[in-house]
Amino acid sequence: MLLQRACGLDLGTDTIKIRDKNGKKFLYSRNVVAVRRDGSVLACGDAAYSVYEKQPDTVRVVWPMESGVIANLTEMDILLDYLIRRFGGASSLLIAVPTEITQVEKRAFFQVMKGQIGAGRIRLIEKGLADAVSASLPVLSSRGHMVVNIGADTTEISVISSGKVILGQTLKIGGRRMDADIATMVRRKFNLSIGQKTAESLKNNLAFMINGPRLEQKVFGIHTLSGLPKAEVIPSLAVSVAIIDTVDSIVESINSIYNRIPPQLMKDISHEGIYLSGGVSMILNLPEYIRREIGIPLHHIQDPKYSTIRGLVEVMNNKDLKPLTYTLNDLAAMR
Repeated sequence: MLLQRACGLDLGTDTIKIRDKNGKKFLYSRNVVAVRRDGSVLACGDAAYSVYEKQPDTVRVVWPMESGVIANLTEMDILLDYLIRRFGGASSLLIAVPTEITQVEKRAFFQVMKGQIGAGRIRLIEKGLADAVSASLPVLSSRGHMVVNIGADTTEISVISSGKVILGQTLKIGGRRMDADIATMVRRKFNLSIGQKTAESLKNNLAFMINGPRLEQKVFGIHTLSGLPKAEVIPSLAVSVAIIDTVDSIVESINSIYNRIPPQLMKDISHEGIYLSGGVSMILNLPEYIRREIGIPLHHIQDPKYSTIRGLVEVMNNKDLKPLTYTLNDLAAMR
């Protein structure tokens, strides 16, 4: 492979985002691999996602990431090799990782990148720091900042000061939990069994907090009583009510972390507010709901779905921010 460029890599449970240092080339793909029974690869990325929930028994669809960390090294290696080749190669990588992961889980990121991909230089950075840089926060200052990233499988809560995450939590709750809530509601209320794709579509198109338009969406599934295909019209209010318990769990954790912030930093954050990012944060009126529940200002980072990858590019282009990152050798020295 021709290794040509330095790249940022946002390796999410649901999607992968790659952008070069110049910010000119960008790749977005589902983080999934379809594998045949004999071990050969049928499809990677978006092509594999297209067969998800439709695959025959001879094909299994694997999501290599789980709760923000690499759960299937082999499939992750295959997928990243495929995507980075498609991207045109990478001479070095800066990768966003959750705060609350073990040394072994951190080493797995280095191991995969050194495998078939063969990246020469690899650095990691905590996701909360990348999001804070994306929001143009002065992360190296001694002031306190708080960033919350609500993703597909995790919610990353980070309190930042002097270039470090001084208090953080990675919740194993995100958009997929909401999808499961919606699928359960549809099964119980409408006697219809739907897949994760359909549930995600209902969430993205209909879900809201506080107030929202009374919309509806026609979906197809299997009737739980007859076992036959059936269509139902699902209203937005039912979808929104279905996710409220998961949303409240996230809000409760944000509030818990906020109340543990050291007094000297709490004053900064209570005045400055919380910065919200991640694709799931785009649910209609969710930022306003969180603000009302916690009682301090809340700012939606611009284009929140891509805030982490945008922050990675900024870190790569600012030598003053290099101390926010670490290498495998740095990791060994932390032991």
